[in-house]
Amino acid sequence: MITSKKKKYLMSAETIDLLSQEFSQSLAEAEVERRDIIRLRISLEEILENWLSVLADAPVILVAKKHMGRQIIEIRVEGKEIELDDTIESFALSSKLLAQAGLSLFQCYKNGANCLTVYPPKKQKMGQMQKLFFAIVIAVILGLAQRLLPTEVQTGIQAVTDSLFTLILNLLLTISSPMIFLSICWGIFNIGDISAMSRIGKKVIARIVVLTFIVGVIVAAGLVWFFPLEFSSAGTTLSGFSEIYQIVLDIVPSDMVSPFLNGNTLQIIFLGAAVGVALLILGDRVSATRAVIEQMNEVVQLLMEAIGYLIPLFVFFSIFGLMGTDFGSEIIGIFKTLVIAVIGCHLLSLAFLIMLSSRYKVSIRLLIKKILPTFLIGITTASSAAAFATNMETCEKKLGIPQTLAHFAVPLGQVIFKPGAVLGFSGVCLCMAENYGISITPAWIVTMVIVVGLLSMAAPPIPGGALTCYTVMFTQLGIPIEAVALAVAINSLIDFVMTANNLICLQVETTVVSGKLGMLDKECLKANV
Repeated sequence: MITSKKKKYLMSAETIDLLSQEFSQSLAEAEVERRDIIRLRISLEEILENWLSVLADAPVILVAKKHMGRQIIEIRVEGKEIELDDTIESFALSSKLLAQAGLSLFQCYKNGANCLTVYPPKKQKMGQMQKLFFAIVIAVILGLAQRLLPTEVQTGIQAVTDSLFTLILNLLLTISSPMIFLSICWGIFNIGDISAMSRIGKKVIARIVVLTFIVGVIVAAGLVWFFPLEFSSAGTTLSGFSEIYQIVLDIVPSDMVSPFLNGNTLQIIFLGAAVGVALLILGDRVSATRAVIEQMNEVVQLLMEAIGYLIPLFVFFSIFGLMGTDFGSEIIGIFKTLVIAVIGCHLLSLAFLIMLSSRYKVSIRLLIKKILPTFLIGITTASSAAAFATNMETCEKKLGIPQTLAHFAVPLGQVIFKPGAVLGFSGVCLCMAENYGISITPAWIVTMVIVVGLLSMAAPPIPGGALTCYTVMFTQLGIPIEAVALAVAINSLIDFVMTANNLICLQVETTVVSGKLGMLDKECLKANV
């Protein structure tokens, strides 16, 4: 547990050494991993050295405390606001995108002081995977046991658990609209400035968006063979594609408020992208607006993190309710989705690795050896943020991606590039449609590709971040809202596989982009490690 402290200094080279030591000590007390402490300490010293030339002898305050259950370590240097220069511009992007995960420093200017803040995550006694497994096992045992009780008792228990399930679902629905808007908006304007966008941003973002929908089309074409596809009459088919056309047109809202009131997520995504680009273009002229959105995003992410603690309970109520029904077809659907997600995600990653191997004549075995550490963190935590440090190290030191590109593409890609989620979402939607007797037509498949592609980019890269997307997908695809219960249970199991494979695909794609920009160190890529 972190020890509360507040120490004052004057800015100097000696002070930077003292701050670095105190900072590292507080991180160690917060039980942050040693490699993350080293990385954060290096980043801290780099920024403070940059500040020293402007803020020499300025008052400095180091604060370590616990506020509302959250650990905080902050260094404040009073004086004028320090603008980031080119040497640490790339660091700013990664720190802002991942500050809420406690894996990077967050830099801001407030109350007349330049602040560097880190939020060390709480040390969990039980990992997310263990909690979910425990919740599922207990739900199955108690759910089967309740079937032995009198019907009246079962009905009473079901009424209580269904109400609690609905309560948590409503919490997810409440936070989903602002979370998606802020995630998209924040991710775009934190690219840095329009020059960074022109330099490499357009190339990276364009490829990510196009590749996301290409993966969606390939996944849909591959999975549709395992489901009953219905070819309707010409008139019905034309009507279905007319609806898709209308969905595309309706992405542009008539005003700024109605998308949030109506919960139209596609319009919210459009607004988030438009506002993010506008803030990026306007730059410092809208610094106050950017600060407000940034702070709002922190609030929403904190709320989502709090709701995330309820996910095992949510899964428990979902499985418990399922055990009280005639669940034969649902169990088949769950098993089918799990098989599709596990096998499909690994095949997807293998396809990306084969593409990279053939392009640069590197053995698959060597590539797997290089990306394995990142994969293992992703598959055990279901959090791309937790794998960020290892992901960056692999990209820079093992795959030959230059630091400038890696510090831009990796944090941005972890937010919006999720081909594993495209496959997982598609599998869940198809299985739920089959379970609930929804007609799977060509027009329905096209709608699924569009909706899944957009929502995969909008879902935040945190455990449980994808759960809010299912209500939107099911509404657009005509799947009953009660299917969300099954989808949540399934997602909790496949989230680990999806996250791990998202990271692998991102590493491959970043390497390919680096090569296309003429920035790739091919000798490093081919070197045995």
